[in-house]
This record gives sequence, structure tokens and C-alpha cells, in this order.
Amino acid sequence: MSRNVIVGAFVLLGIAALFAIVLVLQNVGPQGRYKVAVQFKSASGIHRGALVYESGVNVGVVDEVKLQPDDFTVEVILAVNNSVDIPRDAQFIIQAPLTGDATLEIVPKRRDIGRAGGEGGATRPAVALLPREILPRDEQPIGTNPATLSDLLQEGQGQVQQLGTLLADLQKREPKLLDTFQSALSNANDIAITTNAQTQKLAKRLDALENTLSLAIDTGSSNIVDITRRMDTVVAQNGSKIGTLLDQFNLAAHTLNDTADQIHDLAKNPQLRQNLLDTTRGIADTAQTFAGIAGDLRKVTNNAQTQAQLRDTIANFDAASQKANSLLGEIGGRSAVYGVDAGATPAPGGSPVPPVSGAMQPAPNGSGGAPNPENLPLVLKSKLATIAHSLIALQIRVGELDQEAAGTDRSPLLTRDRGPQTDVNATLLPTGSTSLLVGANDIGSANTTTWNVAALEKIGRGLHVGGGVIYSRLGELASYNPGGGAFGLEERLYDPRHPTLDGYATLRLAKGLNLFGGERDVTHTGRRTDFGLQLNF
Repeated sequence: MSRNVIVGAFVLLGIAALFAIVLVLQNVGPQGRYKVAVQFKSASGIHRGALVYESGVNVGVVDEVKLQPDDFTVEVILAVNNSVDIPRDAQFIIQAPLTGDATLEIVPKRRDIGRAGGEGGATRPAVALLPREILPRDEQPIGTNPATLSDLLQEGQGQVQQLGTLLADLQKREPKLLDTFQSALSNANDIAITTNAQTQKLAKRLDALENTLSLAIDTGSSNIVDITRRMDTVVAQNGSKIGTLLDQFNLAAHTLNDTADQIHDLAKNPQLRQNLLDTTRGIADTAQTFAGIAGDLRKVTNNAQTQAQLRDTIANFDAASQKANSLLGEIGGRSAVYGVDAGATPAPGGSPVPPVSGAMQPAPNGSGGAPNPENLPLVLKSKLATIAHSLIALQIRVGELDQEAAGTDRSPLLTRDRGPQTDVNATLLPTGSTSLLVGANDIGSANTTTWNVAALEKIGRGLHVGGGVIYSRLGELASYNPGGGAFGLEERLYDPRHPTLDGYATLRLAKGLNLFGGERDVTHTGRRTDFGLQLNF
């Protein structure tokens, strides 16, 4: 082999080795690069040799820009440093500033930064990387082109068109909107005017109601004073009629005695036991009260015949009282009838009473003796008032309803009349376990006056329930006022065809004077507020 051939072979081997070294340094060493392909809608100024950045760090260059002939998209091939990885979900964005060269920005998806290992530290999750090769076209990542001025103008033109449409629609609706606002302002003004007028009207009605109640109270007070004066005059000027009054007392004593006998016969009925017990106690108390009145009259009279009549009257009353006590003994009380029960005291009046001469005065110490004749009317009035309060209780209500709402479902008993309305009710035997309520509602109105007749039963402290005729309809009622306190409650349910429920609350202002308020027909839309004053006698 010649020398020239050997030299040529060594030269060729050296060149091949040099190319091999360069190829290894470019693809394997620290400065080597690998290629990836990205699809873009438009190159937008990108060219071969343009810089590639990942998170702001230069990681390579654009190696080639190729136009796809089928859909006229652009395939950009990047040469990326071997020391850099690209996440599969990273974004590829072309940055094309107004001045300067265009670049390609790789933006990885934002992830939470954690510390690997360590106490309480978080382990960094694994990230899918883009393969270091040119993938088939349908698997290549899609890049994002920057917004061009024409795109901005086109989008802005669309927004301007929408704004123009909105302004045209607003201009078209403007008269109707202004009319609506004007109507709302007019309605608000009308509501304010109506409210003011109704407030003034309500104030006038309250003033009228106050004047009416004041006049009623003044009239009632003057009537009570006049009745008291007339009673004093009658008692003073009609001393001769005391005998007649004593005869009436005597007749009442006989009547009470007969009543006790009749009740004694009825006492065998166990259903009437409790009612008879209460009634008998009332008779016994009444008989003792009448006996006390007769005894006071006997002490102030000087007529022997009158004193004899009084002795008989007292004896009859005492007999009635003792028969009542005997009846109480049979139905739960204690018997003490003289001549029948062992240990019973004799009836008073069995021994003659010495005649009384001269005017009798009270004992000096005020604890005994005959009462002063001048004070006899007051004593009689006090005892008669005690009897009256145990027999009957009177209630007067003067109230007013609020205005009826239009188009509401209301009870036929509720008319458009607002009042003032006056209700009067009387309770017979109010302190007994069973009592009777009678009265009238809205007195003075020919078409709306209704009636109440109901039986009441006391079932607890301050609690009464009963039923009967309420507002001229079948119904029931209940009231609660513990111990006669300052506050009470009352309800009424009546009219089976149109069930109506009324609820009231009372507040005591003074003795015998209460303020009441509540709702009529609570369960329907036509309910109306009722308020006013209540007088109890």
C-alpha cells in the first residue's frame, strides 16, 4: 500500500471522528438539544433562530417553521436544551412585541410548591412531561397566538355594536320607564296622603271615643252619687216603712227556709252535689247577712212590736241558716240544727228582749252596743252591696273597630260599622263554681244587636269555661284572670256555619276600669282590631 493511500485513510478517519465528536456534544452533552413540534394557527412573526423561554429562562431556539399545506396551519419545531423538561400541560405562547424580535414562551401550569420530605412537609406530585421527540401531528401540543390589533378592533367592534343595541333598546324603553317611575312616585305620594288622612281620622275617632267614655263615666258617677243621696233621703224620710221592709225580710226568710227544704230533697242527686254545696253556702251566707241587718234594725228601733217582728225574722233566718248548715252536713258540710242535731244552739228570740228606751249610742270603745241610727243607711248599703256582688256582676264595654279592608272574607256578624259599640253583660252568681252569663252586644243598633246566654264553669284559679249562645250563635268562651290580677285573657268561638274566633287581652287601669284590646274573627282575612274601655260593677 502506498504512503498516499495511508495518509488519505487517516485523514478520512480523523474527519469522521471529528463529526462524531461534534454530534455527541450536540445531542448528549450539556449543550445538546432535543426537538419538539408545536402547532400554531399563525406564525405571527416567529422565525428560525428565535429564542425560546420557559418561565422566563432561555431554554432553546426555534429550529424550523413549516406551513402545513392541508389546513394552512404552522408547525414550529423547537430545539430545547437537554437539561430542560417541558410539562405536557404547558402552554406555548408567541410573544410578538411592537418593537424587537418575536419570542416563544413556554408557560407551565401553576402548581403548589411543597417541600420534599421533612416533618410536616408535602411531597411534590409527579408531573407528566412532554416526550423529547417530534410527535405525530394529532398528538402535538397546540400553541397560542398573541392577540393582534385587528383581533382587538374586531372584538371592540362587536362590543360597540352590543353597546349600540343596548342604547337603542334603552332609548326605546325610556318613555315607559319614565312613566313607570312617575307612576311609582304618584302612588307613594297618594299613599302618604291617604296615611296622613287615616291617621287624622283615627285621631278624631279616638278623641270622640275618649269624650264619649268621659261623658259616660261622668254620668255614671253623678248617677251613683244621686242614687246614694236618694237612698239616704228615702231611709231618713221613710222610717215608717221599716215595718214593711221587716215583713219583706220575714217573707224572704220563709222563702229561704222553703228553698233549703227543696234543696235538701235534691241533695240526693250526686251530679248536683258540688253545685248544691256552693248554692247552700251562698244561702247560708245570705241568711246570716239578712239576720245581721235585722239585728241592726232591732237595735235602733224602740217599738216593742217591731222588735218582736225582728225577733221572729231573725229566728226564721237562723232556722234557714241552720237548715242550710244541716244540708251542708249531708253533702259535705257540718250540721247544727237545734232540736235535731246534738249540741246545736237554740234559736235566738226564745227569751223576751227587754224594751229599749231612749236613743242608743255606740259603746265608748267602739267595739259593741247598738249602732248609731244616723249610720244605719251606710251599714245597710254596705251589706246590700255585699249581697249584690255575690249575686250579680255587671260588665260594660265601649269599644271601636278598625277600618274594614276591601275584598276580604269576613264573618257575617262583622259589619262595616266601626263604632263606638257598647256591650253589656251580666254574670249571675259570679263567685260560684257555676254561673250564668246574659247580655247584649252593639246596643243601640237595630240590625246588628246580638245576644249572649251562656253557662260558665270555674275549673281552676281564675279560669272559667262555658258555652251557649254567643253573638246570637252557638259557641263557647273562656276567660283567664288569676286572682283578679291586672292582666287577663279571653277567647270566644262561635257561629258553626262561619266559625269565628275572637281573642282579647285586658289591662286593669283602676278599680273597676280596664283597658281591653284584641282581634275579631282572627282566622280570616277580614279580621279587625277591637279596642276600648271596660267597666266592671
